Amino acid sequence: MGITRRTFVKRSGHAAAGAVWLAGGAAGPARAQTAQRSSVAAAEQVAITEATNASAALSPDGKTIAFDLVNLLWTVPASGGDATRLTGVEQEATEPDFSPDGRRIVFVSYADGNFHLWLMNTDGSGLRQLTTGSSDHREPRFSPDGTRIACAVETGSRYAIHVVSLDSSKSEAWTQGTAQEAQPVWTPDGSAIAFTTGTGSAPRAIDLVSASGERRTLATVSDGFVAGPSFSPDGSRLAYVHLTKEGTSLVVDGKVVSDEGEDVFPFPARWISDDELLHTADGKLRRRMIGGKADDIEFTARVTVPRIEERPSARDFDSTAARQVKGIVSPALSPDGSRVAFAALGDIWVMRRGATPKAVVSDGNYNTSPAWSPDGRTLVYVSDRTGAAELWLYDLARGEQRQLTALGGGVDGPAYSPDGSTIAFIADQGTLYTVDVATGGVRKVVGPLNSPGRPSFSADGKRLSSAVLVPVTPRFREGHNQILTIELATGATDYSEPVAGASLGNRVDSGPVYSPDGKQIAYVVGGTLRISAVDSAGLPTGAARKLNDETADAPSWSGDSRSLLYLSDGRLRIADAAGGRSRAVPVKLTWRQAKPAGRTVIQAGALWDGMDSRLRHDVDILVGGNRIVDISPRGTGPTRSGDRIVDARHLTAMPGLIAVHEHGPWERNDTGRLWLSFGVTAVRSPGTANYYAVEAKEAIDSGRRTGPRVFAAGDLIDGSRVYYSSGRPVTSEDELQRELDKTQALGHDLVKTYVRLPYALQRKAIQAGHRLGLRATSHYLFGPLGLGGDGAEHIGGTSRYGRRQKETHLGHTYQDVTGPLARSGMSLTPTLGLSGLGLSTVRAGLYRYGWVILA
Repeated sequence: MGITRRTFVKRSGHAAAGAVWLAGGAAGPARAQTAQRSSVAAAEQVAITEATNASAALSPDGKTIAFDLVNLLWTVPASGGDATRLTGVEQEATEPDFSPDGRRIVFVSYADGNFHLWLMNTDGSGLRQLTTGSSDHREPRFSPDGTRIACAVETGSRYAIHVVSLDSSKSEAWTQGTAQEAQPVWTPDGSAIAFTTGTGSAPRAIDLVSASGERRTLATVSDGFVAGPSFSPDGSRLAYVHLTKEGTSLVVDGKVVSDEGEDVFPFPARWISDDELLHTADGKLRRRMIGGKADDIEFTARVTVPRIEERPSARDFDSTAARQVKGIVSPALSPDGSRVAFAALGDIWVMRRGATPKAVVSDGNYNTSPAWSPDGRTLVYVSDRTGAAELWLYDLARGEQRQLTALGGGVDGPAYSPDGSTIAFIADQGTLYTVDVATGGVRKVVGPLNSPGRPSFSADGKRLSSAVLVPVTPRFREGHNQILTIELATGATDYSEPVAGASLGNRVDSGPVYSPDGKQIAYVVGGTLRISAVDSAGLPTGAARKLNDETADAPSWSGDSRSLLYLSDGRLRIADAAGGRSRAVPVKLTWRQAKPAGRTVIQAGALWDGMDSRLRHDVDILVGGNRIVDISPRGTGPTRSGDRIVDARHLTAMPGLIAVHEHGPWERNDTGRLWLSFGVTAVRSPGTANYYAVEAKEAIDSGRRTGPRVFAAGDLIDGSRVYYSSGRPVTSEDELQRELDKTQALGHDLVKTYVRLPYALQRKAIQAGHRLGLRATSHYLFGPLGLGGDGAEHIGGTSRYGRRQKETHLGHTYQDVTGPLARSGMSLTPTLGLSGLGLSTVRAGLYRYGWVILA
């Protein structure tokens, strides 16, 4: 029986490792993959008897069921019993369908980083890839004659229904993608195909199209969405799944045939006869007589989950030795090329090349994102000194500051126009604006957009360019980072993909930036700096040129357009723009760990230590330096003359809280103090812009910023498509290695892989992270669990499948998730929220009942 999120967390407990899938009777491809193991200790076998969001197909003779479970394909006798595994982890197979002769199975695989159709024999042998390319192919169904396969294919910017020939692998479009058309199913005579249709990811109708293109609607819903259409053997009856906020239903001929409260999965029911169906629901393979009872088909799929060694943090919180600053944010080369401005340790610094940096803005506030005026006399930057992130100007000669915007916060990414009269920036969660430097007048340019990158003016000042997300289709949110160019006078826009088929590195510090002479534009793709010529409209043109082979972020041009400054694994480099020859730009800036001296005795009225259900009353907590060294009954501890005494006899002490899934750092300095006021003394950020994450850690650890300790990954290591601004598109082992080298150089605390990274590259990311002594975590459970991953994020969360992997539409999780997860020791961050309670409510409750939080 399914369990809710909250019950799952209570039952599963904490886990600490990953797993490699092993199974008896596995076919060749599966056996080959199981030989590749991470560093693991003891292993335990798990018998899986329930499935979460599984799809199933029935063989034509009715004797065998094929289904997907834990990212593997299995077969089981239709009467139930032991399941036989057919595929391996890196094949990542889902949604099987039998050929009409029962000899082959078509399925969807994500093996190469896109969804494609594969074919195999029913014993797992004879693997053959049917479709290729950068467009996803999903939801295959054999034609009744077995010669063709219908599927949903990305066509232009939408999904359309295609038919693929088995003989030639040629694909023919049966629809034009006028809506998001998906989940095709043939009529029994093979003359037409039914499919779901609608906007975005919520189809509300089922249409039918013939080979001639004639089209009509078979069913619609007014709320929720539909999924999984299928026809009875005689073609007279239509079944589908209806999903709403209130529940899920299996519908036949417009009438609900499933039980009230049944957790029906969003896949096609398979007809056993004109009156009986096979479908998946409540974690089970289920036979259902229309208008009658349902019987579950029991199965057992056995996997082995080895436990992986614990990997404690390698952070040093005790040494006060000088450490090189690596959290360099927004480095900008001055127009004359002699100086560099950047943000670090919460301050704005200016450094003459070869000299020691000087903090020109250092007031205890959060100051970041500096940019030079064209004459090199003024810096614009972001500061929260008024309590909100706004633009400020700093006159380098006079040392004077002036607030430029007062929009209530959320301002970032300033860039001067070539004539110095205007500054472009981002605000309101993704809208591009300009502000007049003399008057402070603000003008909206375009937006809101999805976290666009820092804007850059063309050399004539007539256009702005920025890195923006362009989703591939409305059905799924992921897409490519492209260059948006806006004509300021008319508002006309153009989208550019300067390297065909490739995304910019991220939307944080990968450009684009125009050269001051107006001839070129620089940006990061594949981890390296690229340069394109620009045409009269300011658009990239011609072949992109790679500057050199160095890993690069945050490019900045010199005023003469001859040089480019950039970050490379935490160090500044400058390169000749024509030839790419580079040299180091040393940054003589260090920081030291802020370690308190002396001893403090906290006289607490009570203590809950997290290890016992009972309180300890009237205790003295001795803190020496940055460690709790003793807890004793009042007056019995090793106190000394000169110890600082904190009277907390009216309070109850407890360990500090940990925010285990946050994507910081944040735009305001007081956010850290806010976290502490909630009792949160440590924050784990599984995915954060690389240099911002390091800047936050260095600023807090040095004592220059107040806040909880931050444990963070860098950019989200993603596949060919991304969504978040800090998502890093990785499509090859070389690109992956660049990101892992950066992880090591910057001292990140964990490795985070994201939604579109295929399992073959996830395996390498996990193994490399382990070699660095780091834990690796992912949105996914089943693949990383089989590849040695240490953790998974979210019970729900985004997935590449169009459905959640670890919970159903009704919020239930079944034993295929709970069993392997708990037995492997893998950690899970469920992100359940607080059941509607705001953090301010929690804080008020703690204070009301007299709690004090101990780090």
